[in-house]
Amino acid sequence: MKKTRDQELTLALQEARETEARWRGLAARLMELGDDAMDAQLLVAFRAAREEGVVPPDAGFFLVAHILTAMADEAISEDPRVRRLARELDLMEREYGLGDGAWHDDETPPEEWEALCAEYEAACDEARATFFRAYGEEDMARLYLEDRLCFHRRFESGRRFFHGLPMLPEHLH
Repeated sequence: MKKTRDQELTLALQEARETEARWRGLAARLMELGDDAMDAQLLVAFRAAREEGVVPPDAGFFLVAHILTAMADEAISEDPRVRRLARELDLMEREYGLGDGAWHDDETPPEEWEALCAEYEAACDEARATFFRAYGEEDMARLYLEDRLCFHRRFESGRRFFHGLPMLPEHLH
């Protein structure tokens, strides 16, 4: 009985060493890549970690959502609707003499500006979800659009697995 347990332990340790060596090798190769290639490789690595169960489910969700959100935020300005609404917002803000992008505390923003901001944010959300879908993350896109509270709960739960302290509200989308 003891020999069997020793053999099982030896095999488990060997498997753990091989897994660690694979991940360290991947990390070393990632360090050699440019930014875009690194993002793509990180996505592959994070998906593998999630799918292989290397980390808890919410931690895997966080890894994939975090890299895809960063990638989407870089690409979002290319979305035609987002660009059009951003131009409209800039124009409206110039017309109102709003130079620093913020209304003074004693000013109430005009309703048409608030409506345009809401439309712009919705366009950004839809563009992010479209980006998630384009990278094969249909469930993530659905959560992002239809159940943002659940998306943020899973994201934050996964983030805390790696970083501990809660994220500040202004860093959430």
